Amino acid sequence: MNSTQQQVPTAGRTLAGLLVLGALLLSPAAFAGSTDLQDLAKKPESFLGQDVEITGVCVKHGRKGDVLGYECTTEEGIYVDARDIEPEAAKEKLDGSCDGDSCRVTVHFVPHSYTTSSGVEPGKDVTIFNAKKATVSSGN
Repeated sequence: MNSTQQQVPTAGRTLAGLLVLGALLLSPAAFAGSTDLQDLAKKPESFLGQDVEITGVCVKHGRKGDVLGYECTTEEGIYVDARDIEPEAAKEKLDGSCDGDSCRVTVHFVPHSYTTSSGVEPGKDVTIFNAKKATVSSGN
């Protein structure tokens, strides 16, 4: 076999590898923009290690004061507990006197774990994602 014949299978494997990589990059979890909250609730394990964006209300120490960092919640029962947030201006806003809709922000985070619970909100199952850090920006 000459070297030209040996390159064809290698090129084929390279192309196949690129096609698989492309399919992974084009998966729903890889798209930028707001993440579907129903997908987050139904398949939370699919979003671990992925960049996720939601819009919710965030407060330092959570609504009940039982979170070490920041808690962001949606009306649909998606919670994000992040140890820290950025930028610094967001900390000032969320550490201060914001209340209700004035605390509504867009949240970008990469969850490393999650839990589900029926005891957080009466009559509702919630999904709680845990992240080391979240980036927030003004919401609606």
